[in-house]
Amino acid sequence: MSAILLLVLSAGSVMASNWDRGVSRYNMGDYRAALAEFQDIVRERPDMAGAWYYIGLCEFKLNRYKRVDLPLSRAIDLLEVQSPGNANIEGAWYTIGFSHYLLGDYAGAIDPLLHYRELASKAGRQLDPNAGRALGRAYFFLERYDEALPLLAASPAAAASADANTDSYYLGLIYFKRGDDDRAIASLQESIKSKPDDAAALELLCSSLMRRARKGNSKADWLKAADAAEKLRVVRDDLKTANLLGPAYLGAGQFDKAVAPFEKLAKANREDGQAWLYYGIALSRSGQIRKAMEALEITIQIAPDSIPALSELAYIYESDKQYQQALRIYEKAYAVSGSSDATVKQSIERVRALASQQQ
Repeated sequence: MSAILLLVLSAGSVMASNWDRGVSRYNMGDYRAALAEFQDIVRERPDMAGAWYYIGLCEFKLNRYKRVDLPLSRAIDLLEVQSPGNANIEGAWYTIGFSHYLLGDYAGAIDPLLHYRELASKAGRQLDPNAGRALGRAYFFLERYDEALPLLAASPAAAASADANTDSYYLGLIYFKRGDDDRAIASLQESIKSKPDDAAALELLCSSLMRRARKGNSKADWLKAADAAEKLRVVRDDLKTANLLGPAYLGAGQFDKAVAPFEKLAKANREDGQAWLYYGIALSRSGQIRKAMEALEITIQIAPDSIPALSELAYIYESDKQYQQALRIYEKAYAVSGSSDATVKQSIERVRALASQQQ
C-alpha cells in the first residue's frame, strides 16, 4: 500500500471516499471533477500531501500551467517530511519543470528538471527522456549551448519522429552558429530525414553547405547546396530561396540554372546593384550576351564604380570582338580601382593589342 494512500486512510473514511472518487475521475480523464474532489480534501486537511500533488497534476492536464507550481511545491514540502524518498517528489519537480517549459519560461524550467533528474538518478529510477529533451531545449533557447549540446545529442532519435527532427535541427543550428559546418551539415541532414519538407532545416543546410564550399572551394558542396535549395523551392518559392539557389548554382558553375533565381531577385529589387550584377554574370557565363549587357549596364547605372560589373561588361565586349568598347570600359575600371588592379591592367594591355590588330 502506497505511503500517500496510508496517509489518506488515516484521515478517515469520508476523506478516503473523496480520495477514491478523485483518483478514479483523474484516471478516467475527468480532470475538472477530480480537481474538485482533491480541493475538498485539502480544505479539510491542508497537510494532505497526496491531494496537493493531484491538484497540481489536474491543473497540468487542464493546461493551466501557471497554477501548477503552488500545489506541487506544497506537495513537495509535505512529502519531504512525511514520506522522504517518495517517487512523487520527483514527479512533482518534473511537472513543475515542464509547466515552466511549456509557458516559455526556460530559465524557470531548468532547476526543477535538474531536481527531477538528480532525485531519479539517486533512487536508481529510469530517467524520462522527455525531461532531458526539455532541459536541453531550455538551455538552447537561453543560448547556453555548452549545456544544451550533450542533452540534445543524447535524446532518442526515433525514426520519423518530430522530436528527433527538432533536436537535430537545434543541434545543427548550434554547430552552424559556431562555424562547425561538418557537424552542422550532418545534424541537419539527419533532421531532414524525418521531415524532408522542413523549410528552416533546408535553408540552414543550404547556407552551411555554401559556407563550407567557399572555405574548401568544393564544387561537390556547391552542388549539394543547390540540391537543398531546390528542395526548399518546392516548399517555399520566395526571394529568400532565390537568394540561396542563385549563388549555389553560380558556385557550382551551372550558370544557366543560376539565371532564373537571379532574375527574380534583380526584378524584385530594381535598385539593388548586387542583384543585377549577379544576374548579369549568370547571363554572361551562360552565353546570353545581349541580356547580360543590359543587366550589367543597369548595374553600372546603379553602382557606377562597381569594378566587377565594369570588368564583366568589358569582357563581354572583348569576347564579341568590340575591342574599342571593351578597352574604354576596362580603362574606366582601372581608374576606379585607383590604378592598382593588376588583373585589369593586364586586360587593358591585351585588348589594346587586339584593337591595334583590328585596325
